[in-house]
Formats: sequence, structure tokens, C-alpha cells
Amino acid sequence: MADKSNDYISAVNGVIAVCKDAEEGFRGAANAVKDANMKSVFDEYSRQRAEFANELRAAVKNAGGEPVESSGILGTLHHGWIALKGALTGHSEHQILEETERGEDFSLSRYRDALAHELPTELRPVLERQYQQVQSAHNRIKALRDSSAKQASETA
Repeated sequence: MADKSNDYISAVNGVIAVCKDAEEGFRGAANAVKDANMKSVFDEYSRQRAEFANELRAAVKNAGGEPVESSGILGTLHHGWIALKGALTGHSEHQILEETERGEDFSLSRYRDALAHELPTELRPVLERQYQQVQSAHNRIKALRDSSAKQASETA
């Protein structure tokens, strides 16, 4: 299970890329929704993921690795998907919440992959703390999604 080589840098770079993807995806979600509370939540998570990526880049450099600097393609695609879905559905907040929850599922899997590696002592706590915060964001988005579904069924 634990990888004793420097493959952890590749795994952490995968987390950095997914943080950039999430930053873009949440920005797209914020632009697609009309509800001010949801817009604020998505903006908050977009900023958080930018901070996570920067923090991880610094940690990888401190560990002697070369961090990725560019945004992953998935963020651009995720952002585009949310914008397209919003245009086609009249910005259905429930569907946007479903899409952001799917993105969070992917983020969590990248964190789990990185945490399965043998990591430098200073890097593991950073990843574990961020993982917990991504899990919390996932749970919050899921609760918003469930609330949105309930409201939609009550008005139907």
C-alpha cells in the first residue's frame, strides 16, 4: 500500500491539479447560480482551493519536489460543464449542486490516493487537514443539494 519512492510527489501534484480544477469549478458554479447564499458558498470554496493548491506547492518544494504550476484540464471542463448545464437548465441550482458534489467526490479520491503514499513528515498533516476540509465541504454541498431537492418537491 505505502509507496517508498518519491512517487508521492506525483500523487500530491495530482491533488494540486484537482485543487485548481475545483477552484475553477466552484467559480463556474458561483457564476451560474442566482441564490446569494449558494454563490457565497461556491466563492468561499473556490478561494479555499486556490489556497490549498498554493500551500501544497510550497510543501512539495520544501520536500525537494517540483510542484505542478498549471491548472488541470478537468477544472476547465468542469467549469464549462456547469456553465453549459446552467444555460440548458435555466441555472438549476439542484443540478449544479449535484455536479459540484461529483467534483468533490473526485477531489476526495485524489486526496486518499496521495495519503496512501509514504509522505514526508511535514506534508502528511497538510494533506490530512485539507482532506478533512474537503470532506466537510462535500457534506455541506450534499446537505444543500438535499435541501434543494426537498424544496423542489414541495413546490411541485
